[in-house]
Amino acid sequence: MLKWYISKPHIIFSVLIAFVVLGVVGFYVIPRDLFPPSDRPQVAVVVQEPGATAKYVADHTASVIERELYTISGIRRVYSTSNDGFCTVTAEFHYSKSIIEAKTDVANSLSKIQNLLPSNIMPPQIYEITSYTPPVMVLSISPKKNSHLSVADVGYIAQNQIKDEILRTNAVANVDVFGGFEKEVQIQIDNNKLSSYNLSPQDVISAVQKSNNDMPLGLLINKNMQNTFILKTEAKSLDELKNIHITKDVKLSDVANIKFGIKPPNALYQGNGHQAIALGIQRPYGGAVLSTISGVEKILPKLRAQFPQLNIEVADSQKELVTLSNENMLAALRDAIIFTSLVIFLFLADLRMTIISALSIPFVYLATIALMWIFGIGFNIVTLTAIILALGMLVDDAIVILENIERHFFELKKPPMQAAIDGTKEVMLVVLGGTIATSAVIFPMMFVGGYPEKIFRPLASTLLIAILVSYFVSVTLIPILSIRFLKGKEKEVKSKWESKINQYMVSWLNPLKNIYIEWIKDLIHKKKIRLPVNIALIVLLIISIRIIPFTGRDLMPPMDTGIAKANITFNSDTSIWQVNNELKKIEHYIYSLGHVKSISTAIGTQPGVFTVSAGTPQMANITVNFVNRFDRKESLWQLEDKIRSYIHTLPNVKYVDVFDYGATALSSIKANLDTTLYSDNIESLNKAGNGILNILNNTKGVKSASKSWDMDKIEYEFKIDKEKTAFYDTTPYDVAMQVSAGLQGQVASIFTVPNETGFLIRVILPSQQRNYIEQFKSYLIKTPKGFVSLEALGNFSQKAEPTVITREALDYTQDIYGYRSTHAVSHIMDNFNKEFQSYLHTHKNFILPNVKSEQTGDIQTMADSMSKMAKAILIGLVLLYLVLVAVFRSWTDPLAIMVAIPLSIIGGSWSLLISDKHMCLPAIMGFVLLAGIIVKNSILIIEFIKTYREKGYTKEEAILESVNIRTRPIMMTAFGTAVGMIPIALQWAIGLERLSPLATVAIGGLIVGTFLSLVYVPFFYYIITKD
Repeated sequence: MLKWYISKPHIIFSVLIAFVVLGVVGFYVIPRDLFPPSDRPQVAVVVQEPGATAKYVADHTASVIERELYTISGIRRVYSTSNDGFCTVTAEFHYSKSIIEAKTDVANSLSKIQNLLPSNIMPPQIYEITSYTPPVMVLSISPKKNSHLSVADVGYIAQNQIKDEILRTNAVANVDVFGGFEKEVQIQIDNNKLSSYNLSPQDVISAVQKSNNDMPLGLLINKNMQNTFILKTEAKSLDELKNIHITKDVKLSDVANIKFGIKPPNALYQGNGHQAIALGIQRPYGGAVLSTISGVEKILPKLRAQFPQLNIEVADSQKELVTLSNENMLAALRDAIIFTSLVIFLFLADLRMTIISALSIPFVYLATIALMWIFGIGFNIVTLTAIILALGMLVDDAIVILENIERHFFELKKPPMQAAIDGTKEVMLVVLGGTIATSAVIFPMMFVGGYPEKIFRPLASTLLIAILVSYFVSVTLIPILSIRFLKGKEKEVKSKWESKINQYMVSWLNPLKNIYIEWIKDLIHKKKIRLPVNIALIVLLIISIRIIPFTGRDLMPPMDTGIAKANITFNSDTSIWQVNNELKKIEHYIYSLGHVKSISTAIGTQPGVFTVSAGTPQMANITVNFVNRFDRKESLWQLEDKIRSYIHTLPNVKYVDVFDYGATALSSIKANLDTTLYSDNIESLNKAGNGILNILNNTKGVKSASKSWDMDKIEYEFKIDKEKTAFYDTTPYDVAMQVSAGLQGQVASIFTVPNETGFLIRVILPSQQRNYIEQFKSYLIKTPKGFVSLEALGNFSQKAEPTVITREALDYTQDIYGYRSTHAVSHIMDNFNKEFQSYLHTHKNFILPNVKSEQTGDIQTMADSMSKMAKAILIGLVLLYLVLVAVFRSWTDPLAIMVAIPLSIIGGSWSLLISDKHMCLPAIMGFVLLAGIIVKNSILIIEFIKTYREKGYTKEEAILESVNIRTRPIMMTAFGTAVGMIPIALQWAIGLERLSPLATVAIGGLIVGTFLSLVYVPFFYYIITKD
């Protein structure tokens, strides 16, 4: 077979060219992203209940839905947030559940409990939440100066025209409109005039509903035709509305002022310093970030030309982050190829061999990209890192085969064709064994489960593809190319500068080999030193493992993407307009820092909008896009410190959390440290939460701390005296409906605009008559016995209530968040636990028995992920041993090979400490990869020992000769692989901070492990095998 395809290279070249073509096409069409999607599937149910308090919504709506959702298979957790007027109940599923199946199950569950929910709720809305939910782009739309347009006008244009234009773009899944200023027709009633005509707000609402509604009356059918018959009553102008009769003698205009206004806002938006309306643009499920952004960018010039009176700006976008990170990664790949090729040339001092090795690289990479495209693997930092990591392995295969071919050609004096066939045949099974062994270590990472699988499966898949392609290219292309290069070169003649390089390398490699050989001789012959050496290595290994906790542990390392986020909570009595004004000051300060590209600021929330939101009207979220870290001197964390310090100087600010984009690995993890408290008593929760907040504020490494809610929202209550309502022949319900219609208003009808959503017609009091509770004490209520003031029907009181109600696991909850900058989460948790014990010593009862606590931040996912990784590593080691047993047909030889793994851990752990990196999932993956690489080198040592023993050498002679021959190529592949990882370790791409520990571990472990294994692997083989 080998002779057949080497003698007929056209077949191999055809296959490789096909892969090259597919690789080139794939390079341009494979979707690009920053990281692989890793969020668990979630389904959110949004239920609006106008006028209801957060507590009422939580107890009567959210809790009912929660109980039912817990019955769905595959559910992981159910949690809810209830605000005044609406709630959002979120069901989070295990990764095994598809989002379509999850959404269907939630819809079916809701249908079962319709009768158990309050009658006045609006139909529940169901939304998918995945890694594709966050907006890939946020557009800010504001009126230009002198355009005579209000922000409300802009909002209407955005909702009815601009949104539709963007949705016509194929790559766009959804567009959320956010920012308040919802334009509507307001019938501003005068309560005194109503009472003078013996009317109530309900009479006005009823008149509008009955007089502004086109109604189909039926069909006119005869033998020749069929026609519809419609009653037309809808008003086409405000004047027609004004002329609606409430009674025979009273028109709407007699008791109300009818005009365009805005719905009382629960949300506002500022984009790039302007009051604006935001459009949050979402990509389709499985869609590419850049495809969606590109599609929107293409229509922006058209939109700007169509609406010249509007400023249409990009306030937030993932484009530069994704584009720059991918470009940086490709540049890092280029540098890695150059570095590796340079190392190969220095060790070989042979330009011919270096060129042949280098020629194999583009074939391997393009074939890998082709297979990535075929298997649906996208480009991102993780997969591109895998391609860079594979560089050393593919060069290793090529060098082993090429070096053996040249040995057959120059030393054994075989013709080029025969040298290529025999040289390849002699080592191809050994190289295959190394390839399979490396794959065996990596393979379990594809099925580790949970979050680690979502991150490392693309890396492992890409690595496995590259490793297998590398083997194929090495045993096909390398021998074919070597034939061409060896023809006419029967004598190995080096050029002058090749000879100089060779002399230099020999000048330090030969003494190093001699040192290794002498050490091995001493270990073989001086039995007294064996025990001390073994003990020393064991002690060194134990120390190396014990230092890992000193480096700190993380789920994923922090990264400087150039995007900072700020969550700001103002005092609960701060109006949304006051919050809006304070944020303008903050934005002005941020711009003064320089290097700012855009700012997107959201205040409050709108039901059903998940792309742009902040929480209550007293909460704001700011997203700041700075220039990338290569173009500024200050780190993102230094800029965040300045922003945090400034915001703390402002009045009415309660909490400030400033953190980097991607501060937590999953969107469902709310903060680096998140202490979740559970109880059936809200007051107990708040007491415990205040204590935890105090502890966090004193915890070293925590930059800021905040609570999910506070017990400081003033709620006014009106307790009706039922005796008095009975006296006036009315009911509490009738009273509530009249007060509600005046205070929050009631939608009576729709003012229709052809081909647009139209305007809601809201009956409501003028804003100046509904600002203070005192105004409602004298509010006139219509009863069968005449009008009576509200205060005559009951008593007013006030009390403090939570700003929002959060629930999980069928209990009330409160979360206390802690954010870091770059400190290891494990160190922060250690500091937190010390502070907790100290605080508990002086405040023994701050957590009552009815309160449970749990750490649900990074630390929980980290513990779960590391446990899964440990199991996968154990499986990988077992697979590795079994593969080696099959390859070497021995139960003991694999043990000698695998002894290199603990030796490499020594270098890996110390490299983390020296480089100030934390132990994290990428670092663990680095140890896995390191095991695969170091074992591959050990296989070649043991195989050469066995080969020489078969030739009649004694065991000692075979060991010494193997070390003598293999030291140079092993050093070359080790250093070649190590320098190829330098761009990753030094973070030469945006976002590579996340994966740099992987390369750091691999580099340190590879260098130290290689030096140690060249002595200890042969020595260990000597001990455990028979003569």
